[in-house]
This record gives sequence, structure tokens and C-alpha cells, in this order.
Amino acid sequence: MTDEITTGALAKLFDTTSKTIADLGKRKIIVKGRKRGSWKGDASISGYVKHLRAEAAGRGGEAGVTARERLGAAQADLATTKAAKMRGELVEASEVETFWRGKLQAFRNRVLAVPSRLRDLTARQNVTLTQELRSALHELADG
Repeated sequence: MTDEITTGALAKLFDTTSKTIADLGKRKIIVKGRKRGSWKGDASISGYVKHLRAEAAGRGGEAGVTARERLGAAQADLATTKAAKMRGELVEASEVETFWRGKLQAFRNRVLAVPSRLRDLTARQNVTLTQELRSALHELADG
């Protein structure tokens, strides 16, 4: 590389504008040359590459981009879920479980009370019916 390079040539090399080159010079990322509007070629290129690497490292590079995308998607999902919950479209799983546990326990109690409400059954029929109802409930519980 030549010792010094013009602002225009450096802007073309970096695929940017002369204004950006001036800004990079003010921030001491690239190194000024001896003449006005010129820059030390090797030192400026090296400084710009270091600057780009530092920016990429600050963002986490490709892994950081992927992580930020996942975070954004997760935050959007969370916001959607919260909004649906506020509208009453969603309920907590623990609330549903508590509700159905109570309903099923009441159902079980009603089913097991059937033999005692049937006064016409003999003791043997009462025991047999109770066993059959318990068996059916156990079969449902296992399934």
C-alpha cells in the first residue's frame, strides 16, 4: 500500500463517504497524513479494521445478532401472552388444574355415593356396585 492516500481514495476503499472519513479522522480511528486531505494508508486501514472488529465484538458478532433476534421474538411472545391474559383469553395452568381437580373430586364423590342412595339394593349388590364404580374410576384415573 502507498504511504499516503487521499480522502476520496480512502472513502472509495472503505465504501463510504468523505464525511465519514473526516469523522473517522476526528475520532482518531484513521491517521492523518502530512498533506491536507491525505491519510497514512497502512495505519488508517489497520485502525479502521480494528474499529470494525471492536464494534462487531460489542454487538456479539453473528452470535449476538442471533441472540438479539431470539430475545426480540421472546419479548414479542411475552407481550402477546400478557395481552391475551389481560383480555381474559388465557388463564394460568394452575388455575385450570385447581378448577378441574375440584370438579373431578366432586364427580368422584357423587359417583361413590350412588350405592348408598339406592335403598332397594341388598348388601351384596351394594358392595358389588361400589366395587364396579371404584374400578371404573380407577380405570379413568390410570388412562
